[in-house]
Amino acid sequence: MKIKIFWQKNCPHCPEAKNLGKQLEKEAEVQYFDVDTFDGLAEASYYDIASTPSMVILDDEDNQIKIWRGKTPRLEEIRKETVI
Repeated sequence: MKIKIFWQKNCPHCPEAKNLGKQLEKEAEVQYFDVDTFDGLAEASYYDIASTPSMVILDDEDNQIKIWRGKTPRLEEIRKETVI
């Protein structure tokens, strides 16, 4: 399972998303993408993400399970959508 977290420096709710990612690192591969960088923006564009924070959950074959755009889900929401 992979979790992709999209953030940017001036986003007031992004630290919460990044902290949630840190909690999940023991259970899943977590990647962080700063959308103010070329690579981060390219990855965000691939998932049609235009606001931060956003989170993408993928299975082991990179199939999309769930996307939250412009919000940080609660840990319980992530667990409901996944087998974490």
